[in-house]
Amino acid sequence: MVYRARGVLAAAGLPNADDIILTKNGGYMWNNSIPCVVDAEEFEELCKVAGNETDEKKQLAYLLQAADLYKGDYLQYSSNEIWVLPLTRWYRAMYFTCVHRAVELLAEAGREDESEELCTKALRIDPFDEAMLGHHLRSLLAQGKNSEAMEQYKTMEEMYYDVLGVNFSDNLRELYNKIQHPEAKEGVSLDDTLNDWLDGADAPGAFYCDPSVFKTMFQIESRSVPRTGRTAYIVRFDAIHEPDAKGGGVMGKFSKVIPATLRMGDLYTRTGPGQYMLMLSSLTYEDCKMLIDRIMYSLDAKYLSKVIGTTIKPVTPLFL
Repeated sequence: MVYRARGVLAAAGLPNADDIILTKNGGYMWNNSIPCVVDAEEFEELCKVAGNETDEKKQLAYLLQAADLYKGDYLQYSSNEIWVLPLTRWYRAMYFTCVHRAVELLAEAGREDESEELCTKALRIDPFDEAMLGHHLRSLLAQGKNSEAMEQYKTMEEMYYDVLGVNFSDNLRELYNKIQHPEAKEGVSLDDTLNDWLDGADAPGAFYCDPSVFKTMFQIESRSVPRTGRTAYIVRFDAIHEPDAKGGGVMGKFSKVIPATLRMGDLYTRTGPGQYMLMLSSLTYEDCKMLIDRIMYSLDAKYLSKVIGTTIKPVTPLFL
């Protein structure tokens, strides 16, 4: 194996290929007397220099150089080797410490486009770094990319539910409210403001919203029921058990079936890894039952009532 390795090094054009790998004490070692550059060592040194730098501009330059060197997990094709695992964790932690600080400095400098690019790369490496997701959403908001931020939020929220079975933190939910309700700009006409609010709202099907927004809309509906006299119902779907969880499971199928089945004015939200809620207005109880049957019919035959529990409750007036 060593003989073949030396042959590969020679074929690659490296000088003194036979002397690069040495035999010593019944084992093999790299010849440290031969000058060479190792990217992992360069990366570690740049992170160290950046950590000791007090000038923020210089610090950012070092951090960006280090982030650019990091191409993924350390020796990813040997990741199952016991000696590689601690180094993989070490370099990954170092990388995310570096990137978190870099995006903070980029935001302070108003370089949000670079921050977005850096966050995108980092989230490919670890999509479940919630703090990095927050940085990414803020960079999109700062550039006025609200529709992209909304799409990113929904995609990641669904992934968190499906893979980790957890909800977002309160910090990310606050960001969601900012995405939905950007700050008003002075000197902008009402038409421009309304068009900005409608941007991305023309997607077909029902309207998906965050659980906190769903709660607010429920309270508004409960206030208006006595005045309008119309009926409204809350429907909850619960996954009694979750087959094929890795493939998205039954809840993954709901995320596609619900918006295509409901009306444009209907609302829905995901309140947990195995739970969806709908708010249906101007329908009778029988209409709600028919709508539920349509949703169930749209799912695969294996997802029957034994898998999904359904509850229907009318929206009662807040003040009687």
